[in-house]
Amino acid sequence: MWTLLSALVVLSAAVQTPAPAVVSVTQVTVIPGPVVLEFDLGALKGSRLRQMAWSPDQTQLYLQTYDANKDATVKELFHYVLSVTGGAPKRIDIPPAWAADYWSWKSGQTAPDDPAWKIDVSSEKKIASATAMPMGGDMARGGTVDPTGGISAESVTAHAAQSANVNVYTMRLKGETIGEWTNHPIMPGLTFAWGPAGSGLMAFAEQSSGRLTLMDRLGKTARVEGTKGVTLPAFAADRSRLAYLEGRGRNKYALIIATVK
Repeated sequence: MWTLLSALVVLSAAVQTPAPAVVSVTQVTVIPGPVVLEFDLGALKGSRLRQMAWSPDQTQLYLQTYDANKDATVKELFHYVLSVTGGAPKRIDIPPAWAADYWSWKSGQTAPDDPAWKIDVSSEKKIASATAMPMGGDMARGGTVDPTGGISAESVTAHAAQSANVNVYTMRLKGETIGEWTNHPIMPGLTFAWGPAGSGLMAFAEQSSGRLTLMDRLGKTARVEGTKGVTLPAFAADRSRLAYLEGRGRNKYALIIATVK
């Protein structure tokens, strides 16, 4: 996990390599596929989402959930395998060996082939309501944002009474906010995914809506229409596909696999 006092170790594969070519998001098309499977997180072990990784042969996805302590640290981990052809999540005892290898480049602070393309991490104290739940609140807990939810007059009155100092941790890349957590440790890879080496791409969930968004090395972005409440985006190692979970209500998620051209 990242901290503000230390950076992630740069992958050895990124050392002594020529400057990567620049790919424009205007040259990339993402076509979301049908829902592969749906699941209720409340019916699985682990109340929060943490990781998702592709298998090398692209036939499976590893899903990691967890239960948290009161300070939001991990209390217990749970492991599942999802088939890209559908079916219920299958619980396993330990993560597959390939999951850790995949996650190391997918969720790093720098692009897998370009140490200069680096996520900036900052923290600040803010005055906020104790009941507020900005991006990284619901999402970091494995939940989703309800875009139709409003604030009642009673809530507005209570809002001021419950205000307090909170710690806000933010990840930014090329001026775009790609993750924000309030009084919660940063969870690298939950809201974003580096593309594999040579792809020149990054995918992340837009802060306000959770819409899937692509970014290239120059910082240009392109939103994928029709997506919302996205979490755990994950590129296949050959960049041909992009998997992600989409919130479908409280604790309910759909696995979608998009084609990337």
